[in-house]
Amino acid sequence: MRILHFLFLLILQLHAVDTLFTAQEQQWMREHPVITYVGDPSWLPYEGYNKQGEYIGIVPDLLNMDSNNTLITFKHIDTATWDESLEKVASGEVMMISQSSYSNKNTDLNFTDVYLSTPVVIVMQQGERYVSSLHQLSKKKIGLVDNQTTSPVLRRRYPKIVFTDYSSLDKGLEDVATGKIDAFLCSLPRAGYEIAMKQLTNLRIVGKTNVNNELGFGVHPQYALLVSIMNKMIADTPESDIQSALSKWTRQQYVEKPDYTALYIALGVFALIALISAFFYRKVRLETLARLDAQAKMLEQQSKMAAMGEMLDAVAHQWKQPLNALTMYADLLHSDFDEGNVDKAYIKEMLEGVQVQIDHMTTTLGEFRNFFRPNTAITSFSLNEIVQSVLFLVNDEFMKNNITVEVQIDRNILIEGNKNEFKHLILNIINNAKDAFNEKGLRERHLDIGALQDAGTTTLTIKDNAGGIPENVIDHIFEANVTTKEPGKGTGIGLYMSLQIVEKMNGTITVANEGDGACFTITFHQKQ
Repeated sequence: MRILHFLFLLILQLHAVDTLFTAQEQQWMREHPVITYVGDPSWLPYEGYNKQGEYIGIVPDLLNMDSNNTLITFKHIDTATWDESLEKVASGEVMMISQSSYSNKNTDLNFTDVYLSTPVVIVMQQGERYVSSLHQLSKKKIGLVDNQTTSPVLRRRYPKIVFTDYSSLDKGLEDVATGKIDAFLCSLPRAGYEIAMKQLTNLRIVGKTNVNNELGFGVHPQYALLVSIMNKMIADTPESDIQSALSKWTRQQYVEKPDYTALYIALGVFALIALISAFFYRKVRLETLARLDAQAKMLEQQSKMAAMGEMLDAVAHQWKQPLNALTMYADLLHSDFDEGNVDKAYIKEMLEGVQVQIDHMTTTLGEFRNFFRPNTAITSFSLNEIVQSVLFLVNDEFMKNNITVEVQIDRNILIEGNKNEFKHLILNIINNAKDAFNEKGLRERHLDIGALQDAGTTTLTIKDNAGGIPENVIDHIFEANVTTKEPGKGTGIGLYMSLQIVEKMNGTITVANEGDGACFTITFHQKQ
């Protein structure tokens, strides 16, 4: 019976191989049944050695899972340092290396698809509140490991934060625990692993950044076909397997089995306590993150609905004048027909006037539809065209409110991101200015929108003369549910969502009171 069961599993495995890989890839795997690889020997829980010298972690666990469904097996080659691992793969002594996608940019290796993406999180002491954005901690002492691959990315995305450099994760977390620094940044698995291993019970994860640590494999160029094989294996790996491997190490199931001596029994008891603490900590953290995720989605939906209401109002004003004109044309046609003044030339003139009004209404409707059409594509677009598109939709509304707008943006300035999200960003800011004008009853109402591009940086400014933002609010204006409007007249989510949009576009947004109004400054850093 066991033989039949084995044969059945073997048939299923061979069938899976036949349907997943091409004939060329299968032949290559038969010729290379053992794939050698190296990694970082001191990067647990991703990968590293235990006290018995065994290579353990998330990476080998996932590779062992993949070996069960292919014609190849993975063999780890021992190294003492990360530099030694890099030398072995660069020379072709081994076929591939486990590494972050950021660390592969300056090598000749071919990088596979990302198989594991984990956020860089913020670690602070117990009792600290949830942090929705790293900008909230801009005045705090924040540490990070200087040589980790995500550090340059964090510095680019948060240029106004002065980070404290550390040569090791251990020292950074220790300084947070003792209060020498306020926060420390590292990947989620490493944070959970080290906190539990070192029993730093006064630390917790309070939020995440918009930077992810993305893992894949760098493959030596002479094994080019291995890249497509690995990509298919990555795509075919169930998400449940990846989460299982990740959860295993998050829950700290790596604890060494104790020996049956009095000392080891005592250590086992302490380890059990740590496991229970980690379990409940993780449970609470997951529930908190789930609630925060649901809240973020709700805020995003509220922001879209508020924007839609504003735009529907704008479209109504845009259509009011053309509809009045069409009514007038109909009345004129009727009366002139009764008086016998209608001829071919008259009809042509009337139709031309009607068509102008219809074209205006069609353009307005098209802009409205594009504004709210679901679109996740990241494209390069003209900054001036997008700003003009938003202003076209609110043109009649701004005219009704006696608001003049001056735009000085070079038509050649391009930025990269999601067009519709960026339109929401512009709309949020200029509508806030309109509301401020109306609330304060100002007679002179003006908006200046300008942009400059210099040395890989694009800066967009939107300035009004609406009296500025109260000093007790301005430092918190980008936080959720913060508003300067009277109760019932504002949700406090528009600028919060604007911050999220800017950060997704690798940029920063600030506001300051200048002269007789507020000036929003949005800075985008071009990819190198």
